[in-house]
Amino acid sequence: MRFLFSLLKTLGVAFLLVTISPAPVLGSEDKKTKEERKREKETKKREQRQRVEEEQDYFKKWLTEDVVYIITDEERKVFNNLTADAERDAFIEQFWRRRDTDPRTALNEFKEEHYRRIAYANDHFYSGVEGWYTDRGRIYITYGPPSQKESHHGGLYQRRVLEEGGGWTNTYAFERWFYNYIPGVGSGIEIEFVDASKTGEYKIALRPSEKDALWQVGSSPTVNEMFGSADRSGTMLADLAMRNVGLNDGSFMRGAQPFDRVRNYFLLNKPPKVEFEHLRGDVETRLLYNPMPLEMALGNYRVGADAFLVPLTIRVPAHELTYDANLKNVNRATIQVYGKAQSLTGRVVYEFEDLIAADTSKSTGMKEGTNFLYQKQLPLRPGRYKLTVILQEESSKRIATEVASVQLSKNEAGALTSSTLVVADGFASSSPEQTLSDPFMTPSGIKVYPNVTQEFSPGAFLSVYTEAYEVALDQATRQPALDAEFVILKGRERIRTEEPRLLQLEDRVVLMHTIPLKGVEPGRYQVVLQLRDRISGQEASKRANFEIRAD
Repeated sequence: MRFLFSLLKTLGVAFLLVTISPAPVLGSEDKKTKEERKREKETKKREQRQRVEEEQDYFKKWLTEDVVYIITDEERKVFNNLTADAERDAFIEQFWRRRDTDPRTALNEFKEEHYRRIAYANDHFYSGVEGWYTDRGRIYITYGPPSQKESHHGGLYQRRVLEEGGGWTNTYAFERWFYNYIPGVGSGIEIEFVDASKTGEYKIALRPSEKDALWQVGSSPTVNEMFGSADRSGTMLADLAMRNVGLNDGSFMRGAQPFDRVRNYFLLNKPPKVEFEHLRGDVETRLLYNPMPLEMALGNYRVGADAFLVPLTIRVPAHELTYDANLKNVNRATIQVYGKAQSLTGRVVYEFEDLIAADTSKSTGMKEGTNFLYQKQLPLRPGRYKLTVILQEESSKRIATEVASVQLSKNEAGALTSSTLVVADGFASSSPEQTLSDPFMTPSGIKVYPNVTQEFSPGAFLSVYTEAYEVALDQATRQPALDAEFVILKGRERIRTEEPRLLQLEDRVVLMHTIPLKGVEPGRYQVVLQLRDRISGQEASKRANFEIRAD
């Protein structure tokens, strides 16, 4: 468990980039009439409305179709109160994570099985309406395939069981599903579906008589009716009341156990209980509408012939945290961190947890724009990984989650390559006792503080760091002959070219530089590293985006 945080202050103001174009020459082909401009404006508005409607339809479909049978009333209420699409996306992600049966695997098995059931229901239970919308579809999606199933065709003259009155009758098509056990419902559950409409839509039957095609006409007497110990009116009244009403209706109602059917019917209509609640995938529903803000960045450095160091950097806005006032001199916010890296087969190759403690003065508090940086160094081998990170604030119980992919290519001997091009807020020297496992450390021993958002204020300094590998050495001097430059581009236009500082180490060359942004206009830019090894003749490049805000 490691307590660490670094306090960086950044300013965030939206910017507006205005491009002034020459006015069109009157009478030219490019001049647009007032009517054409009006049509273009209406088209843009229509396209914007369509995009908004499509987004709304996605969330509506998710709530009213995808999870309609398994979402709890509490979750539905919270989801309906959300106002931003980002919050809805976070809710949906947490919804599935709460139900993940095995968070250590790459796939969410519950989610995969749920959508498989929906597809199966649509393929097998369609009856003029989508299969998911039918009673059989609802039970199958919610509880899975039955332990056993009986299918009976309609129109057959067959004997009733004694528990249903006995005698002979014709029936509608019906199915009986048996479940050995359903959590929250019970053991030995039998569900009967009847196609009384003859349309292929089977509905759950509360009474055994619902599958009896001759029940209402009275031409299929029960055993008691045949022997004169009951009449049809009394039998039908007992069936309607679902109990023996004392009108010569016989004793078969006791065997039918009608109240068990009613009980099971209502229990089967409730969403299943969420059983898999844990920090790795659990978010209490009442907290989902207000997720904790989180921004994350990844990098990679070679640390051996077949190994990488992957720095995971997280930025949390300090002024948005909840600070407890129970300490003597300071207020403290505490955040639990959990993360895991999984291979494509789902095997967890690295797992970690940490605790971040952030203190602030009781009198001044945290100013807006102040952020905490946290970094964890992940040792990984070449391959592709899924990285999942979850943060939970201990005081408010708010959480934040991020999922990212990591791809590390195997080293090729003799091939000129470089590490991630890190856009940073600054550098610092390390102390002798610090190691590669410490935050912000690089294999060169220089500490680099990544700018997670890649946003800078006008007049700030842009720090750039990378490492070059497999650089050829002159056989006589044992020195490299490497041409390198950092180029700042806006589109295809070169704004500035800078020559980096080079630091030769045993197995790499470090390239780092701090570029003043004074005089560079607000906007979006790229910084490009261009390498040329004069000895081997190889070339390589790497680029990263950054933005200068309009303060």
